[in-house]
Amino acid sequence: MVSERLMVHHGRDRMQIGRWKSRSDIANFVPFPSGDTLPLDAVRHATVQAVSAGFREAYTAALAPSQAAPFVASGFELHEELHLLRCHITAEPERERTATRRGRKQDWPSVLELDHLAFDDFWQFDREGLADAIAATPRHRFHVTKAEPVAGYHVTGLGGRNAYVQRVAVHPEAQGQGWGKRLVNDSLWWSWRHGATTSLVNTQLTNDRAVALYERCGFALATDRLQVLHARLA
Repeated sequence: MVSERLMVHHGRDRMQIGRWKSRSDIANFVPFPSGDTLPLDAVRHATVQAVSAGFREAYTAALAPSQAAPFVASGFELHEELHLLRCHITAEPERERTATRRGRKQDWPSVLELDHLAFDDFWQFDREGLADAIAATPRHRFHVTKAEPVAGYHVTGLGGRNAYVQRVAVHPEAQGQGWGKRLVNDSLWWSWRHGATTSLVNTQLTNDRAVALYERCGFALATDRLQVLHARLA
């Protein structure tokens, strides 16, 4: 049984293998290719390592079609497609400075509660998932609304010139009050302040409300969709 993430190396390529939603039998595969995509052998090597560690199923992170190809060739199947949206940050974004504050450990119960209400079961964060989202990039911003109780939050990561909106969630009872736009604008402002020129976010194809929110904040749908894949390993 795996209690921590493994980093499996295959030449210059790497695959992070962690627990999916704290399940000891289901893995989460996050590839870190040295080139555009992992070679097939690297995926197969990581799969063998995951089985040896006790995993019997696996889901991938959201992958571009080219990144997904070696997983499909090794037996993974499509679980869900996602919209990818992109915002080019060319000037300082507007934000409401008093709308958010830094998230603290004592906010986590409220954050996880509203997250469970905002998303269906597959996409809900547990404590491990929230921690992974915060730690996914070298720099991050975890902010919550100043409203009491917490009405929403965002997690944004930064890698080079790209910012990644890892999560935006608003409590269902607080939706329609402008909190989503405040959170996205705070994410974009922080990204711009730290040198990002592009912000990326993905969302479910059925989440028209989220797509409309991101488009109001300057995002546009990309041509390609992302893919989450699944496989039974044993």
